[in-house]
Amino acid sequence: SVQQLIDACIQDDDKLYLCVSSPTIKDKPVQIRPWRLSDADFVLDASMPLDPRKTVFVGGVPRPLKAVELAMIMDRLYGGVCYAGIDTDPELKYPKGAGRVAFSNQQSYIAAISARFVQLQHGDIDKRVEVKPYVLDDQMCDECQGQRCGGKFAPFFCANVTCLQYYCELCWATIHSRPGREFHKPLVKEGAERPRTVPFRWS
Repeated sequence: SVQQLIDACIQDDDKLYLCVSSPTIKDKPVQIRPWRLSDADFVLDASMPLDPRKTVFVGGVPRPLKAVELAMIMDRLYGGVCYAGIDTDPELKYPKGAGRVAFSNQQSYIAAISARFVQLQHGDIDKRVEVKPYVLDDQMCDECQGQRCGGKFAPFFCANVTCLQYYCELCWATIHSRPGREFHKPLVKEGAERPRTVPFRWS
């Protein structure tokens, strides 16, 4: 069990090590990083409903970082954090190196996505990570409400702060043919909740 593994470890400067031997190396110390399942989620303000449209994806989160620590860092930088979560592997329940942060107001959300990168500093952790809007795959086009795309969910999200909307292909082309918007890049949702920029082909 996990507890037996921890009991077999040697502690040095708040870190756990297990001595492992191989045919070439004897008793090599290997760092063990246990993960408490309750550290994957943290609610900072339970009175606020979670709005997926005010939620950001944080990529490259150091694996030892807990949800409470991510929440405190982002709240200190942008304010208005009501929830933070660390994405974990569905089978192993171990952190995948990404997280989500939900804000209670649009101003904090826009400040976070406008920054694009954030320096996570906590203890001996000091890492620059990417911040993107959290893209959903079950949203109707904000322009036509599905009328121009047969009621299908919108495949594109525009992360530019002048838009911050979901679009079907037709509405994306219409809205982004306007001056100043032609250089906006659509985000789509891909595996592991990670938003990805895609090229848009003008017809």
